[in-house]
Amino acid sequence: MNASHIRQKINRGETVVCAKACYADPEVIELIGRFGFDGIWICLEHKQLDASAIYSLIQACRLAGTDAVMRIKPANYSDLICLLEAGAQGIMLPRVRTVEEVREVVAAMKFPPVGRRGFDGVHADSDFGLAAPADYMAHANRETFLAVQIEEPEVVPHIDAIAALPGVDVLFVGPGDLSNAMGVFGNSESPAVLDVIKKVAAAARRYGKVAGIPCQPESVKRYQEMGYRFFNVVSDYGCLAKGLKSVSSEINALGFCLNGARVKKPETKIVGPKSTRPTLLKKQARRISS
Repeated sequence: MNASHIRQKINRGETVVCAKACYADPEVIELIGRFGFDGIWICLEHKQLDASAIYSLIQACRLAGTDAVMRIKPANYSDLICLLEAGAQGIMLPRVRTVEEVREVVAAMKFPPVGRRGFDGVHADSDFGLAAPADYMAHANRETFLAVQIEEPEVVPHIDAIAALPGVDVLFVGPGDLSNAMGVFGNSESPAVLDVIKKVAAAARRYGKVAGIPCQPESVKRYQEMGYRFFNVVSDYGCLAKGLKSVSSEINALGFCLNGARVKKPETKIVGPKSTRPTLLKKQARRISS
C-alpha cells in the first residue's frame, strides 16, 4: 500500500507543492509526476471522464510516485469511493457552502470508527486484496486526506466550523471563483478577497489544519508568510501554452507566419546606373546573335 506524500508532509509541517493536470492523458500525468511534485490535481469538476479513463490517470500517478488529488463534487457515495479504491490519496471538494456537506464527505471517505466507508478490500488501495483488512483500513484512514475549497461567499461564515471538523486536512482557497462571486473577478488583491484569504490562514492555524491556494511560483513566499503551506503552482495547460507562445514568437521573428504563409522580405537587387543599361543590353544582344 502506498503512503501519501502529501499526508506525510502535512504531518511534518512541511510545504506541499502540486501541479494541475487539465488533460486526460496518462503519459502527460506520469511525465508531470517525474518532476517530483508532491501531488497532481486532477479535476473532475469541469471535465467528464468515464471510469476507465479516471482509473488510468490515477494509476499514472502511482507509477510516477506522486499523490492523485481528485477534485470532485460527489453526487453519491460511489462517485467518491471508487476514486479512493483506485488509489487516489486526496479528495478536493469544490463549491462548498455548508458544514454538513463536508461532514458527509468525511464520513464517506473514512472507515469506522472515524466514518462509515464500506469495505471491499480488493482494489489498488489495498494492494489488490493482499493487505490484511485491519492494516488496510487503518492505512486508508491515515493516508487519505480531504481538501475543502473555500470559493463561495456563503461558506465564509462557516470557515472555522469546517476547520474544526476531524477529517478535514486542508482549507484550499479558490481565488478565481471567489473573486468572481464577489464581483471582482481575477482581483485577489481586493480587500474582500484578501480578507477571506487571511481568515482561512487564521482558521487553519487555530485548528491545526493546512491553508492552501493556487498561485504562481513567485507568489509562494508571500503566501507562506501569511501562513499558507499547500500550493498548486503550475498546470500542463500553462506549460503547453507558454511553450507554444515562445516558439511562435521565435518563428515569427525569423520572418515566418505560422498560418503557413511566408512573410515576404524585400528582395535585394543590384541595379547599375541608368546610363549603362542600353549599352549592356546591346552587348548581350550582339553576343546572342553571333
